[in-house]
Parts: sequence; C-alpha cells; structure tokens
Amino acid sequence: MSRAGSEIEDRPRWHGSTAGERSAQRRRRLLDAGFRLLGGEGAAAVSVRAVARNSGLSPRYFYESFADRDALLLAVWDDQYANVAARVEAAIAEAPPDFPARMRAALDAAAAWLEEDPMRSRTMLLETIAEARLRMHARRRLPELVLQTAMASVGGQALDGVTPKKLSVTVTAASGAIVNLFLEWASDGLDVTRRELVDSVLEVVSAIMATALTNA
Repeated sequence: MSRAGSEIEDRPRWHGSTAGERSAQRRRRLLDAGFRLLGGEGAAAVSVRAVARNSGLSPRYFYESFADRDALLLAVWDDQYANVAARVEAAIAEAPPDFPARMRAALDAAAAWLEEDPMRSRTMLLETIAEARLRMHARRRLPELVLQTAMASVGGQALDGVTPKKLSVTVTAASGAIVNLFLEWASDGLDVTRRELVDSVLEVVSAIMATALTNA
C-alpha cells in the first residue's frame, strides 16, 4: 500500500478529531496489528513494514509512536499484560477474603483470559521463549503480577516478616511455576481442564508461599 493510499484511506477515520486523538488512534491500530502478527505468526513475523501494512498505516506513522520494532513488541506485551492484570484484580476483589479463594479466583481469571484467545498465550508466554527482548521483559514483569496477587490474597502484613531476598526468590519461584504450567496447558502439553489446571497451580503456589511464610 502506498503512503498516499494509506493517508487517503485514513482521512475519514480522523475527521473531526484532535491531533492527539488521531495519534492515539493510530497507536492503537499499530498495537492491534502488532498483536495480530505476534500472536498469530510469532515474533519473527513482526517488522515495521508488516505492522504498517497490517494496520493500514504508512511506515512513517509507525515511528510516530514507536522508536523501533523492539519498542513495539514490548508495548504489545505490556498492553496484553495490562488487560490480564485488570481481569485478575477484578476477580480478587469479588472473591472471599481468604488466600485459597482469592488465589484461585486470580488463577482462574488469568486462565480464562488466555483461553478466550489463543493469540494471548502465544504473545504472553510462548514468544517470550523465542524472543530475547520479550523474555527479559517478561522475567521482570510477570513476577510483579504474582507479587501483587499474593499481597492481595494473603495481605501485605503477612509478608512483612519475609526478607526482600526471600520474597524475591519466592515470587520468582511461584511465577516460574505458574508460567510453565500455563504454557504447557495452553500448548496442549497438559491434558487437563481449566479447573484442573487451576487446582494444580494453586497447590504448587500455596506450597511455595507457605514455605516462605513459615521460614520468615
């Protein structure tokens, strides 16, 4: 698609909106295109030209929002992370105030979110193995979600006696267990239902957390 063609195609979409709104709408289209490529074909399929073509925008608009292809990949991952984090937070808020109930609600919300769209599993889990930048990013951000979930489930005061080093090891261990089990399930490596998956993950995470709290 030519640059002129892209701009002509875009004009009706932008009619009556501000420059900031138009920029935000273009960024949203680029993120959605990046997600379709990353989740559908993998990181190798994500390039500036491919994203521009998939979004119906010219490449110059890509650089309006992202410095390069890697910046887009991380932004796509963060966009999906925000979606699942919001789902998990809402589930915890509606669950009974005990650790098993809240953790189960959080795990089931995350599993249901992944189950709704196979591209989410590929984006959030599988492609973090193949793409170095995504792998390093996910290794930092996923434990954040696990820690937030744990604090909401057991209460911040329950973790006060755990040293920062012990807490870091515990959260990393729990995060690794969750990611590996979810990845195997999403890739059909585990022949279990969503409920069975959640039960198993809850058992593992509970054991990890119990060890940390007992030895605090």
